[in-house]
Amino acid sequence: MAPWQARAIDVDFQSKMPPGWLDSKPPVDESLDKQLIRKILLSAKGLNYNFVLINHTKAMQLTLQQTNSCMAGVLASPERRQLYHFSKAFILVQGMHLYVLKGSAWQKKLTAMQNEGKVSIQNSWSKDARALLGLDYERSYGAELDPLVRDPAMAKYLYQKQSGVGIGELWPMLKQKRVDMILEYPFLLPADYETLVTGYPVAEAEPDTAAYFACHKGPVGEKIIKRLNDAITELVMDEEYLRVQLEQVEPQYHRAFLHTYHQLMAEP
Repeated sequence: MAPWQARAIDVDFQSKMPPGWLDSKPPVDESLDKQLIRKILLSAKGLNYNFVLINHTKAMQLTLQQTNSCMAGVLASPERRQLYHFSKAFILVQGMHLYVLKGSAWQKKLTAMQNEGKVSIQNSWSKDARALLGLDYERSYGAELDPLVRDPAMAKYLYQKQSGVGIGELWPMLKQKRVDMILEYPFLLPADYETLVTGYPVAEAEPDTAAYFACHKGPVGEKIIKRLNDAITELVMDEEYLRVQLEQVEPQYHRAFLHTYHQLMAEP
């Protein structure tokens, strides 16, 4: 037995992955974030994983309470960094887009609303417009967007909360015209919807978004993060690891994306 195996740490991932996920064969259409999480966890040394499939709110609570608990693929904020140990960034993706059906009245409206290629959610949610926006209310959409989508005054008139509903279930709702728009990352756009929808970068979102591992803010969580960081450092500049991320980025943004990616991944 190798020395690190004798000191293996059991990690409870409060996650979007079901029990046994890491041991199962990856699906052909596995999302980008899960592909990279899989690579990192298989590369990290001295960790044994247990996956608990729960919603984001419960995951955050358990990671606060349990010394060996972690989350994968979460956004960092100053407030969250006070509560959890965060890893290095392991993924960079294009920022949030608003998606509407091609040929719909909303496609025409959002096209007309564009300013420097972006659309403001606040403008598209004008009180008279009464747009229904599909989103997963359990998730974070970034420091600027979260207060906007959780403002009770906005909720009354302007969007439809989908608390507890996975984003995968929202795409059919858009197709059926039960919602007017979906707020989502481009890398999570299902392949069979690419020809059905048009996406607009959101003015209130960062052009690129990084995600991290977050663990309990204690000595065990700190050790777990150290081992995850060792694996991340080894992988992030690998040509194949970067290629799968660049594939999700529209060609006109490649240069800017690569600049940001190299800066971000070089951070200690």
